[in-house]
Amino acid sequence: MKKFHLLTLCLALACSACANIKDSDTYKESRRFYYKHINRPAVVDFADVADVTPLDEKLTKSFALLDKELTKLQREMDSILELSNVQAIAGLFTQFPWISHIYALDPAGEIMGAMPSYVPEYADFLYVNDKEIKSREVYADVREVPNGYEIVLLRPYMTSGEVQGFLAVSFDPKSLLPFAGDPSNIILLSENSIFWTGNHLYEETPFNLDWSHELKNKSYDTVENDRFRGAWLARYYGGTRFVYGIMEEKEQE
Repeated sequence: MKKFHLLTLCLALACSACANIKDSDTYKESRRFYYKHINRPAVVDFADVADVTPLDEKLTKSFALLDKELTKLQREMDSILELSNVQAIAGLFTQFPWISHIYALDPAGEIMGAMPSYVPEYADFLYVNDKEIKSREVYADVREVPNGYEIVLLRPYMTSGEVQGFLAVSFDPKSLLPFAGDPSNIILLSENSIFWTGNHLYEETPFNLDWSHELKNKSYDTVENDRFRGAWLARYYGGTRFVYGIMEEKEQE
């Protein structure tokens, strides 16, 4: 009986304490804060429509398919779990007929195999020794070649934190232009290299900028000069920044 009375007394005191907490100003304020700031219901304002210019819309539509191809290639390379999986590696040519070469490299960057078997004289990957490889993520490099530039994607293969080799895929960035629609007013470049300027001289376009400075705090912007207006966006791909732009001629007054 004593135990029963003691238990009843404890429950009464506990309920009393809970009641005091519930009625306190602290509880009320915290409850008000929770429902106002943390558990607010989602509200969509369909009347608040972003102001998208025709040039921005054209930029987005033109860039979307090209970016889809780049993203898909990066994912496919990442999904090849063994450098010895020749069938999967060769299949990249079927999925992405715009790539130029595929190489299997040893940890020092020496070429162990290539598809096609012809290896260009300029194919040199010893620069991988200067890279700090921390994970198996795909890395991108821009290299100048006799006919312009090529982009090289490197997919490291690692065991216990040590690099065992690389899968390298190279392609001419201009080979992506068919995915972007009319290439006459398209700009493709990286921070330090100009790939494509459409039907225009680069110096005459509004994209003739210091891109090292532009890309410090921006991933999108509009540009113009006395003849053209344009818009661009930056794509961070494999640790390298690429710029995709589109422009149109101003109406002459």
